[in-house]
Amino acid sequence: MKGLLELMARYNQATNRALYKILEGQDSALITGNAKSYFKSILGLLNHILVADLDWLTAYRNGSLDLPGLDSPVLDFKHPGWGNILYDNLPDLWEHRQSVDGLLIRFIEVTPSKLFEGDIDIKNPSGKVYKFPFGKILMHLFNHQTHHRGTIAQILDVNAVENDYSNLLDLLVK
Repeated sequence: MKGLLELMARYNQATNRALYKILEGQDSALITGNAKSYFKSILGLLNHILVADLDWLTAYRNGSLDLPGLDSPVLDFKHPGWGNILYDNLPDLWEHRQSVDGLLIRFIEVTPSKLFEGDIDIKNPSGKVYKFPFGKILMHLFNHQTHHRGTIAQILDVNAVENDYSNLLDLLVK
């Protein structure tokens, strides 16, 4: 499990880097305009991905496992509420995104393999405790990002923006 999580963290980082590189050269209207998606705009989608990661990572940090790799100020944020914007501009969003991606890689590297095979108890905001298979719920975090980056790719396709930025095979070639 740990090897797969390390691969997904590196893939996630590389894919985010490639996506943001494409976006930094685009007109701001494409980034912030209404794309008729659930989170309204590309910027809204990127904010949602980051807030969800921060929310999950904070829940892991506060969960039943001792996870010193998550003891980082990168996770300190004021939750804007679901569907709301944490960052209203791409550079600030990208800076925090890079920090979270680096944290994810380091966190997985320093966490003992056996912890990924066990369970974690996580308390939701109302205090109810849920038991999750820790490594698998961490995979959920990566899958969630992939899902929403796919929406961004579709928005870019509709706007005739070349965006072949997501390829796990690049990390598998030796």
